[in-house]
Amino acid sequence: MRKYLYVFLFLIQSSIASAQTFEYLNFMEMPVVDISKYGYEYFKIVLEEKSVRHTQIFTKDTIKVRHTTALLDENGNIKSGRTLTYFPNGETESTKRFDNINSASEEKTFYSNGALKSEIIVNDGELVSEVYYSETGEVIPKPIIEDPAPKGGMKEWNNHLARNLRYPPDARAAKAEGTVLLEFDLNEKGEIGEVRVGNPEFIHKALWVEAVRVIKIYPKNWIPKKENGVPVPSTVRLPIRFKLS
Repeated sequence: MRKYLYVFLFLIQSSIASAQTFEYLNFMEMPVVDISKYGYEYFKIVLEEKSVRHTQIFTKDTIKVRHTTALLDENGNIKSGRTLTYFPNGETESTKRFDNINSASEEKTFYSNGALKSEIIVNDGELVSEVYYSETGEVIPKPIIEDPAPKGGMKEWNNHLARNLRYPPDARAAKAEGTVLLEFDLNEKGEIGEVRVGNPEFIHKALWVEAVRVIKIYPKNWIPKKENGVPVPSTVRLPIRFKLS
């Protein structure tokens, strides 16, 4: 942990010569303004000098999660760059080089032991190569991933929202609108766990309280995520929009 702290201190000191911003983030990597009320899970440091922008995400314990180095054009748009993500022990979890001008990228993922897990190459927006490996280095078939979904499909889910979602009087009186960003865990049985709100500081409280309520009263389990046909725990993120008529 100490080496990450050194990096953090170095970045603070380097702000004398470079433009730097600092921001607290929650579990969804959304900004947190009042950390005494809502707490935070990560913090973000953006260091920009000339045509290069470094964006780094750390846990609250100063362990690096992600680092993106981007090359910018004269208007500040990202031309190309590289993103690295890390396991909690500091080992590289993935690397991705990207070229936005040519719609090209090369992404590699790794097992926690450092062995190559996958390699995906895209050029001119088209998939060129996609290879997956076992932990011992053998080429294996592409994993079959089935995303979680509400039982009954999206039609049943939308019907549930239409039947049960109510516009809170307090929010209506305040003419408050907006989209509530929600996250919840699913277990292998598709049972919904804790429901979390990703943007509580930026939307009327009555709206996100109502959104959480409606999620919790869904009468059916979800269909769990499956990897190669095997149910696995997962996290679901979805928006619920409130708009006055």
